[in-house]
Amino acid sequence: MVGTLSPWPAEHHMPRYFIVTSDHVTVRDDEGVQLSGRDALRDTLRRLLTEILRDEGYRTEVNEFTAQAYDEAGKLVMSARANFSATDQ
Repeated sequence: MVGTLSPWPAEHHMPRYFIVTSDHVTVRDDEGVQLSGRDALRDTLRRLLTEILRDEGYRTEVNEFTAQAYDEAGKLVMSARANFSATDQ
């Protein structure tokens, strides 16, 4: 497009990651998300698992959630896990 400015040079390709989350149900992302790199992916997984723990943990009583990120070739590039436990004393 003429007149459209992009923060990335034409030859730069932002990687696309496909994230699979699991608690009592496994959810696969078929669209993927483009991120600037591994740091952005790590932040995304942290934010995603925090939201799932907050929103789903109480409702489902599941206390461990996992996420795996795959690149466009299907290679596992990052895994993350969040869990919560509370013990009455």
